[in-house]
Amino acid sequence: MITMLDSKKNIGTNIKNMRKKINLSQEQLASNANIKYSNLVKIENSVINKPSVHTIYRIAKALNTNVETLIEKE
Repeated sequence: MITMLDSKKNIGTNIKNMRKKINLSQEQLASNANIKYSNLVKIENSVINKPSVHTIYRIAKALNTNVETLIEKE
């Protein structure tokens, strides 16, 4: 079982990989998720290690995926 502690290390990487896979810029994803661009950059670069569940949910929705996919360890 993956704990939140283990999985948070990959949240930013997972978001970045999914975003690039569907050819979205950081600006586009931030806008679609209705979050600040600077926060998205910090999440993708692991400056923010514990984004709120609400933020993760918004990002997942904007990427047409679910929260579990974003937090799973690769």
